[in-house]
Parts: sequence; structure tokens; C-alpha cells
Amino acid sequence: MRGQHRRMTPQLVTLTEQAEVFPLYQHPGTEFLYMLSGVMAYGHGRAVYVLEPGDALQFDGEASHGPVELIKLPIRFLSVTAIGAVHDPA
Repeated sequence: MRGQHRRMTPQLVTLTEQAEVFPLYQHPGTEFLYMLSGVMAYGHGRAVYVLEPGDALQFDGEASHGPVELIKLPIRFLSVTAIGAVHDPA
């Protein structure tokens, strides 16, 4: 499905510096992460996942989520957020 009923937003994220406070995100839709380099612990709700190159994670964007620990820098990952209908009701 295309147009106003479905929107996908890809982002290439690069983290190069340690931070003590990580922002947590919440948004409608589904998010997909694919790790390209580095290692990080990524939180979603109460769960924490250690992600390494080649790992993928898909989750509901409405739960609080974001990096909780940057383990091996630099970190690069692809984030794709999909908002809207996932099927054609016709």
C-alpha cells in the first residue's frame, strides 16, 4: 500500500560517543532495527537485547525504547519505522 495510508521512515543511525543518559522514544507504528557495526544493549519496555552486527529487532513503537548501553563504538544501525495500515482491506 502506498500514499497517505502507509508511511515508512528509514534512518541510518551512527553513535560515536559514550553518553550517560540515553533518550527513550515512543511513537505509533512498528520499528525495525538492523545492526551494521558495534554492539549495544537496546531496551524495549522491560526487555533489554544485546545487538551485534547482523542482528535485527522488530517491535511495537508505542512501548518506551532506545539504547540503554553503548558497548562497542562506533555503532551503526538502520532503523525503519512503519506507520499506518499494513494490509489492503479491499
